Amino acid sequence: MLKIFKNITALSLLFSLSNVVFAEENLTPQQLVNSMTQAQDQLNYQISFVQTNAIDLQAFRYKHVKLDNKSYAQLTTLESGKQDIIRRDNLVSYFQTNFTPFTIQANHIVDYLPTILSAKIDKLAENYDFSTLGRNRVADRLVQVIKIMPKDDFRYQYVLFIDEETHLLLRSDLLDRTGNLLESFHVVNLYIGDEINGLAEQLNAIHFPPLLTDDSNKKLSITRWQTKWLPKGFTLVSENTDPEDTDGNNIIESRLYSDGLFSFTIYVADKIINENQDHLWQQGVNTIYSENIGDKEVTLIGQIPSATAKRIVQDLQFK
Repeated sequence: MLKIFKNITALSLLFSLSNVVFAEENLTPQQLVNSMTQAQDQLNYQISFVQTNAIDLQAFRYKHVKLDNKSYAQLTTLESGKQDIIRRDNLVSYFQTNFTPFTIQANHIVDYLPTILSAKIDKLAENYDFSTLGRNRVADRLVQVIKIMPKDDFRYQYVLFIDEETHLLLRSDLLDRTGNLLESFHVVNLYIGDEINGLAEQLNAIHFPPLLTDDSNKKLSITRWQTKWLPKGFTLVSENTDPEDTDGNNIIESRLYSDGLFSFTIYVADKIINENQDHLWQQGVNTIYSENIGDKEVTLIGQIPSATAKRIVQDLQFK
């Protein structure tokens, strides 16, 4: 009887603490996700995590430091060939075995990390609903579980597991509309302490590769085409034209679109093979759809469902 009473008392205390946490913060699901993106950028921390999809599992270590209003980060693969991706504020450098190192201009590391971490949350509210699913545990820490559900059937959904103490993201599940898991980010260890504070000095001591130049302003002939239909919220981010060979033949045009969370790129080039078959390939969150339209070959690559990709391509209009 005493044992049962102790268990009931412990459960009651946990429930009371849960109410205290929610009462003290009094955050809506959207506000908590906003706080998560701020915590990822402002705190000094180290995480070890795994990223999984239907066919693969990879392990990583990620360190982040904020010093003098500048962000420093290092993402390292822990298995197979070693790769380091290093951020020094608005510069991101890539170091990988058997590849020439290079640097690009970017204000965050996008590789292997959930896209939600770099999203503008208030903008997402136009096309996504935020709701709470209660509490859980990840990496032996209490988390609040938030669901981000699209308001239409043309994109994916997120389930986020946010640490109650630090508001750091400890797990995210990327699901299709029927709830099938496409990709998962899962922290297995979180460290916050003084040992991480020396990261900025270490990274500044590294000799970094040169910055890649942007040739997107080259003047090449452009095919006149436009998208007749896009899911609500997707807008043109950038466009580019490049010749497929050094003689300037078969110009490939590309346009990048995004809704602030997911993105895709449309490529248009001269048709090489005279066939009208379409081709679809999907791995987890990534879709590749290709189809010949008139004398052009159109390929869409991005983080959208296959049915959405097919509709976008088939509704392209050539002038």
